[in-house]
Amino acid sequence: LWDKNQWLLEVLSHSSKYIHFKILNGSNSWYCTMVYASPHIQGRVQLWRDLCMIATQVDGPWNLMGDFNVVLHSYERQGSSPSSSIRGDNAFRKFANHCSLIDIGYQGAPFNWHRGLLYEHLDRSLVSYDWHISFPDASLIHLNPFKSDHSPILLHFGLDENLRRRKRPFGFEAAWLTHEAFQGLMQ
Repeated sequence: LWDKNQWLLEVLSHSSKYIHFKILNGSNSWYCTMVYASPHIQGRVQLWRDLCMIATQVDGPWNLMGDFNVVLHSYERQGSSPSSSIRGDNAFRKFANHCSLIDIGYQGAPFNWHRGLLYEHLDRSLVSYDWHISFPDASLIHLNPFKSDHSPILLHFGLDENLRRRKRPFGFEAAWLTHEAFQGLMQ
């Protein structure tokens, strides 16, 4: 659940392909842009321009996350694909390099989209160096697909240092007694 007393969100700009906002948490703030890129190369060109313009206005940590509808590296595609995809891949790489963005990687299956025998890694999180330094334990998790050709993605920030150091006492759950394997496990 969203705790508006802890997290404030301010939408700064948007289009049909992205929403760009600032997130405030106490005295800390960072920028996030959620992306849905066109599946067509020519439809992505304007999005890359818009995002490059946003990059010039961002004055802090920045995370771009979502469906970019293109792979960053050739190994992120398995199976047959049209040759026109290669041109789109190059434009995406140029955009990411021009804006100095880092792919934070992922946990889970290597591909998060499929159609027939074609598997690709299209959904990702690209971050600025400042964001990477601010959230060093963050990772993107590819969840299991559910009634979609895309696997959902979850941005996980990791544990903060205070939670890591805190030892939690063992807690017994009475419901464990009703589990069929409990007696065998205890013997």
